[in-house]
Amino acid sequence: MKVALVHDYFNQNGGAEKVCETILSIYPDADIFTSVFNPLNFTESTNIIGSYKSGKVRTSFLNSIFIKNSKPTYWIKYFKHLYFVYPFAMYMMQVKNYDLVLISSTYSAKNIRLKNNKKIIHYCHSPARFLHGLVTEKDHSTLPIWQRVISFLISPILKMIDLGAVRNLVNHNTIWVSNSKFIQDTINNVYHVDSQIIYPPVEINKFAQVVRNPEPKEEFYLCHGRISFHKRLDLAIQACLMLNRKLIISGTSALENDMTNLKKLIPEGKQDLIKFLGRTTDDELSELVSNAKAMLFPGKEDAGIAPIEMIAAGLPVIAYQSGGALEYVIDKVNGVFFKDQDVESLVAKIMEFEAIQFQTSTIKSTVAKFSDKYFIEQIKNL
Repeated sequence: MKVALVHDYFNQNGGAEKVCETILSIYPDADIFTSVFNPLNFTESTNIIGSYKSGKVRTSFLNSIFIKNSKPTYWIKYFKHLYFVYPFAMYMMQVKNYDLVLISSTYSAKNIRLKNNKKIIHYCHSPARFLHGLVTEKDHSTLPIWQRVISFLISPILKMIDLGAVRNLVNHNTIWVSNSKFIQDTINNVYHVDSQIIYPPVEINKFAQVVRNPEPKEEFYLCHGRISFHKRLDLAIQACLMLNRKLIISGTSALENDMTNLKKLIPEGKQDLIKFLGRTTDDELSELVSNAKAMLFPGKEDAGIAPIEMIAAGLPVIAYQSGGALEYVIDKVNGVFFKDQDVESLVAKIMEFEAIQFQTSTIKSTVAKFSDKYFIEQIKNL
């Protein structure tokens, strides 16, 4: 088959990109269409970087602004500031005469022009949050004022463009796939489109090999994954500061302002409690997971691959009781829920969590249905 994989952008290596990595393991000869591709962030993603080196990645005009000679330019710091350009950049690209087109999208990939393709599948990680009221006002307030003003002015136009892209996909008889029951319901409510669920791929066997340390040298909580304001790491930081608990944060942000705002929350004299590691290797992450008390997951996520990875390794998760977490966190079995998305609720739940005994083997056994092998089987069947 002649296969095309369309994705919003390859700038950070997160859960959506892991879906693309797994799709490429099924269709290694697929052509990739994307707005921006930063190869430095995919050196450990064998299939994605392999496609890039083979010349199978086709990018929009934006790539020449952000990437030069396979390295980020000065302008990469404004990657997210130009969010309103991405739908137009994708629309200027065309996917034509393919047997199978797989669109992986949270925002702009669905805007690509389609012509004479036999089968189109849209794996929707989420409708565009900021266009359809999926970002709360409390989350939105963490943005600088100028960004909020621009968003207010331009969002109605972008919303019309987004809904137009949805109608175009429907007109092309696209099969819609959601990554969780939560997103399935959201797609139906926002786009009025039915979808089937295929959970995102998680390397269950890889993380199951992590051996939990019963007597770590120091106690700490862990946050891991791509850093973004909607993930509400501010709650995790403030809760750990209030409880005088150590928190280690593994991950990076595409927006420098996200990191700056989080670091401002840490007062002088408590710098040693909150540690930012940036991007971690597989070995470093395994060491962290082996010794952490629990993962803190305070955001409302569509699905959330990182917490499933932690559970597969036997690490319990303290999660906000909403979104995709409802489908894999089992209260008092592989983690606990806090009800309200505020510091007080999280603090109370951490204290409650510390009085509960968890069984590592039981925790690991709860996420088998999220394996990458199951994902591959489902995609092939579809």
